[in-house]
Amino acid sequence: MGLHRDADEEDFAAPVLSISLGDTAVFRIGGPERGGKTETLKLRSGDVLVMGGASRLCHHGIDRVLSGTSSLLKDGGRINLTLRRVTKP
Repeated sequence: MGLHRDADEEDFAAPVLSISLGDTAVFRIGGPERGGKTETLKLRSGDVLVMGGASRLCHHGIDRVLSGTSSLLKDGGRINLTLRRVTKP
């Protein structure tokens, strides 16, 4: 998934919560504007990523999934659970 922002919500006060399961993913995060420097980290099975505050509207995405890095799923692969509040409380 290319660099994008989760910006469809009515209110950005609540963080975006991401739970990674299965194969490791190479995650990239930049700034609120497109272009510029990005940082890379590996999201392994069981990792939880919270994007809140200043990072809430940063561009981010998955560069690639590293096949065979987890035995959680029988046939391999990755599941990502993304939780975000879409409407105002």
